[in-house]
Amino acid sequence: MAKGVLQHQKQISKKGDITTVAQTEQMLVDDSLLPTAEELSKLKELDPDIMSWMKERCVIEQNARIDFNKNQMMLAKKDVGWFHFNNLMSMLLVFFVAITGLGLSCFLIVNNYKLEGSIFGLTGLAVMIYSMRKSPNNKNGK
Repeated sequence: MAKGVLQHQKQISKKGDITTVAQTEQMLVDDSLLPTAEELSKLKELDPDIMSWMKERCVIEQNARIDFNKNQMMLAKKDVGWFHFNNLMSMLLVFFVAITGLGLSCFLIVNNYKLEGSIFGLTGLAVMIYSMRKSPNNKNGK
């Protein structure tokens, strides 16, 4: 049975006129399925058939924990899959926009709209660089 122990620590330090207080709390949990041997012997004195009931409850609890962990792993796997799919679609969209922008820029330049084509191409290139810099995979892109 789960039993928790909460530990408190408080440290006070003083340097000149400045006093600092650091407080930490730590929760220790014993998450075993069975009670301690002393508790089991006391329970057996009250009810001799308690051991079979405890075994059944332990099996049910263990199966529930295994199912919970399987579900959590499945959710994490789906989340990672969607994350990779999202990144791939973002990169493909940026690539498509960049190629389209550069193509339209070339089209404008060929049709004697050199200033407009240059501005369009540079703007598309700047947007592409900015979006790659801000991608979720880039840790330096803040």
